[in-house]
Amino acid sequence: MHSRGFSKIMNKPVIICVDDEITVLDSLRRELSEALEDSFEIETAVGGIEALDLLEDLLAEGCDIAVVIVDYIMPDIKGDEVLKRIHQSSPKTLKIMLTGQATLEGVTNAVNFAQLYRYIPKPWQVEQLNLTVQEALKIYELEQKLAEQNAQITASERRFNQFLEAMPIGVSVHDATGALTYANCKAKALLGIEVLAEATTEQLSPAYGVYRTGTGKLYPTEELPIVRSLSGETVRADDLELHQPDKIIPVEVSTTPILDETGKIAYAIAAFQDITERKQAERDRLRLAQEQEAKNVALRMNQEIEAKNQELATALHQLKATQRQLIESEKMATLGQLIASIAHEINTPLGAIQSSVVNISTELDETLEQLPTLFQSLSSEQQQYFLALFKRTLQQKSTFSTKEERQFKRAIKRYLESLEINHADLIAENLVIMGIYNEIDVFLPLFKRPDSLHLLEAIYKLSGLKRSTTIIQTATDRASKVVFALKSYAHYDQPGPMTQANLIAGIETVLTLYDNQLKHHVEIIRNYAELPLVLCYPDELNQVWTNLVHNALQAMDYRGTLTIEAQSINQHIKISITDSGTGIPKEIQEKIFKPFFTTKRLGEGSGLGLDIVKKILEKHSGSITVDSQPGQTTFNVFLPIQPI
Repeated sequence: MHSRGFSKIMNKPVIICVDDEITVLDSLRRELSEALEDSFEIETAVGGIEALDLLEDLLAEGCDIAVVIVDYIMPDIKGDEVLKRIHQSSPKTLKIMLTGQATLEGVTNAVNFAQLYRYIPKPWQVEQLNLTVQEALKIYELEQKLAEQNAQITASERRFNQFLEAMPIGVSVHDATGALTYANCKAKALLGIEVLAEATTEQLSPAYGVYRTGTGKLYPTEELPIVRSLSGETVRADDLELHQPDKIIPVEVSTTPILDETGKIAYAIAAFQDITERKQAERDRLRLAQEQEAKNVALRMNQEIEAKNQELATALHQLKATQRQLIESEKMATLGQLIASIAHEINTPLGAIQSSVVNISTELDETLEQLPTLFQSLSSEQQQYFLALFKRTLQQKSTFSTKEERQFKRAIKRYLESLEINHADLIAENLVIMGIYNEIDVFLPLFKRPDSLHLLEAIYKLSGLKRSTTIIQTATDRASKVVFALKSYAHYDQPGPMTQANLIAGIETVLTLYDNQLKHHVEIIRNYAELPLVLCYPDELNQVWTNLVHNALQAMDYRGTLTIEAQSINQHIKISITDSGTGIPKEIQEKIFKPFFTTKRLGEGSGLGLDIVKKILEKHSGSITVDSQPGQTTFNVFLPIQPI
C-alpha cells in the first residue's frame, strides 16, 4: 500500500517514490527526508498500479506533485509506462527513473513520451540522488514562478488592449519605417479602414487620405506629425483632414516618439480625434482636458506594457536557459540527419516564395497607383489593344534560345523603324522579353504613342505578377510535399492493435526526407510490385526503412546506386534495399545485428541501428537477412501479411 499521512494536511509540494521493493522505498524516504527536511511531503507506492492510484488521489486533493522517482523493472507495469501515464495526468511533474536494468528502448520511451528529467542507475550514490532531486525541485519551483509571471503579464496585456479599444479617440502606432502596426477601433473608423494598410512613410498621406485642411491637397509627407515624431519631435496639430468616400473628417493629432532600451526611436504613437463639432463651436476646455488626460493614460500604460514586455523577455530567456539544461546530451543520429535535410528542402522553396512576394509587392506598389491615370489616357480602342497585349504576355511561354531571341529583336526593330516608330530598339527589346515575337501589327497604335515605352513597362510589370504567382505555387507544392512527409514520419501511434498500412508509402516518406542527400549523387531504382495492405505498426516499420536507407547511404559515401524492390511471396512481403557500396566482409556479417557492434568511425554510430531493426521485425513475426559482396550489399526484409 502507498503511504499517506492521515493526520497531515497536504499543503506542501509532494515527492512520490515508486518501487516494487519496500526496503528501497524506505531508503528513499529516509534519505530524502534528511536532505529536504520538512519542505516537501514524501509519498511512496509499491508498484506502478499503486503509484497511479496514489497520483489520482493526490491530484483529486489539489496537491502539487513536484517530482516522481520510479523504478524501471516492476512486476505490474514497467517504469517507462508508469512515467508516461503520470505525464499525461501531471505534465509539469519532473520525472526521474531509478534502476539498474533499464533498456535503451525504455529510456527512450521515457524521454520521448514522459519528458524524463534524469536517469539514476542502481545502486545510487546518496549525494547524487539528493543533488538530482534538489535540482529538479528548483526547476519545478522556477517553472511555477514563470507560469505565474506569464499569467500576470497576459492579464496585464489583455487589460491594456481592452482599455485602448474602449478609448473614445483613435490611437495608432507606427514603426520606424512609418508602417502602421496598430490601430484601435476608433482609429480604424476615422481612417475608414478595416485592415492595416502596408504603407511606408512616403505613402501615408495617399494611403489614408490625409489632406491639409481647406487646401484640397495631400498633406506633405515631411510635415506629417507622425513622420516628425519618428525624427524625435513631439507634435500636436489640428490642420489635417481625413477624406473618406462619403465624408471629410477634420482631426486633431498628437504624436510622440517611443524609444527602445538603447535610446533609439523604435515607434511613434498617434492619438487623434474628430473635431468637427469643435470647428463649429467654441472649444470645450473641460472636454479637451479630459481627452488630454486620456492620452496621458494611454502613454503611461504603453510605458507599463513596454516594461512588462521587457520582464517577459528576461523570463523567457531564463526559461530557455533552463530548458537547455534539461535536454539530453545525446539525440538519435537519424533524427539529426533528417533535420539537416528538411531545413535545406524547406528553405529553398521559402526563398523562392519570399523573392516572389517581394516582386509582387514591388510591382503592385509601382503599377497600381499609375494604372488608373495611364488607362484614362487611352482611347477606348487603345484600351482594348492594351488589354489584348497584356493577355498575350500571360499566354506566352519562351522556348527559344538567347541567339534566337536576338534575331527576333533585330527583325522587330527593323520592322518598326520601317514604320518610323520612335524607340524601335527599346520597344523590340521589351516585346521579346515578354515573349511577343510576331503578329504585332494590331498593336501598332500603341507603339506610335509618345508614351509607348511607359505602356509596355506597365504591361510587363502586370504580367510579372502572374509569373511570380506561378513561382509561389511551385515552391508551395514542393514545401508541402516535404512537410507532409515529415508529418507522416514524425506521427506516433499510441500503443494498441496493429493497423493496415501501405509499406510503399512508408518507404517513400523516408526517401522524401532524405531527398537532399539523394538528389545530387545517388541514383534511386524503384522496382515495386503491387502489394496488399499489411497489418503492422507503421511507425516502427518507418524506423526500419530509415535505418536501412541511412546505412546504405553511408556505405556508399552518398554516391552510387540505391535499389529498392518490393514483392509479395507466399503470404509474405519481401522488401530488398541494395546499395553499391564497398560491401560487408563475410567474417563480420553474422555480428552486424548484435547490439553495440559497429564498423563506423567513432561518433558516427552507436551500433544499435540494426539491432533495433531486427527487434522491430521480430515483433512483427518477420526477419531480415543480408547478402553482401564488394560493390553490392542487399538487406532483405520479410514480413507476413497477417502477423501470427
